[in-house]
Amino acid sequence: MSEVSYPIKLLIADDHEILASGMSSILSKQEELTILDTVSNGQEVLDFLADHEVDVVIMDLNMPVLNGIEATEIIKKKFPKTKILILSMFDREGYIQNALDVGVDGYVLKNVSESEILSAVKRIMEGKTYFSQDVMAKMAMKMRVYGESEGGVKLTDTERKILQHLSEGDTSGEISEKLDLAPNTITSYRKLLLQKFEAKNVSHMVKMAFEKGYLG
Repeated sequence: MSEVSYPIKLLIADDHEILASGMSSILSKQEELTILDTVSNGQEVLDFLADHEVDVVIMDLNMPVLNGIEATEIIKKKFPKTKILILSMFDREGYIQNALDVGVDGYVLKNVSESEILSAVKRIMEGKTYFSQDVMAKMAMKMRVYGESEGGVKLTDTERKILQHLSEGDTSGEISEKLDLAPNTITSYRKLLLQKFEAKNVSHMVKMAFEKGYLG
């Protein structure tokens, strides 16, 4: 667990000025946080990061010029120490999957409480990931079963690859290097796999995967 230095420095990115200002006003009341600024698109995020040290960017997905996914992909390469928390109204699997693929550190919906946003920020600053319950449930249920008669768990190609590596004893770091995915992305996929298999831990999941024929 990473040691967190307070106050946590935040940048808020949302093209709806009222929402961005409102979020800034709400979070600025928290002693553990410092709101550095609000910006309206992904390019402005990158410009700001070039001149300022930011701990966490709270970012919307649907923004002009450069959207949240595109911006995150660049940030993870150019500013790897900066954490990304997606705050979006979109709960469709495609949006969530794209966010996972570029390595966001967290994903919460805009209907969450102030306390949950604070919890999410603290958790990702500890080096963990945070996905709100609605988001995790959405991904865990995504094509969970091929059909009731088959009783199987449907996995994406990426999930199958990660499952295979986990069965071979690879760590998240090793899988990250082999698949060229961000470490946080691997951590998120591990959690989703555990939920899909309804397993207690990785060993239990691998055992179930062998029994169900997902592993050779």
